[in-house]
Amino acid sequence: MGKSCLNCGSEFDGRLNQKFCDAKCKNQFHNLRNREKESVLIQLNKVLHKNWSVLNNMYQVYRSKPINMNILEANGFNSKYHTHTFNSPIGEKYTMIYDLGYKSHFDNQIQIVQADV
Repeated sequence: MGKSCLNCGSEFDGRLNQKFCDAKCKNQFHNLRNREKESVLIQLNKVLHKNWSVLNNMYQVYRSKPINMNILEANGFNSKYHTHTFNSPIGEKYTMIYDLGYKSHFDNQIQIVQADV
């Protein structure tokens, strides 16, 4: 009983549960199916990496001195994207991108911090 390959459509004989004619077709099928999901993750990771890079560069210059958020945004920082938030025991909220983060102050000022890893 011949079955049809899910990737190329060719007829083949094999196990009852076999769906592909060979490993190449199986890999092509799954790579194509996952490409769309992965492209979203790739774009998101690019934004997160850019944000981390901007924070890291500013941290090297300013350390924990307050700076204006506009400086970060002028360097390509997108404040909509972060990895997590952290609330300190005294109630301060930090927005984190991997091991770097910032605490918002008044007048669009922030303080960059580095988490202990």
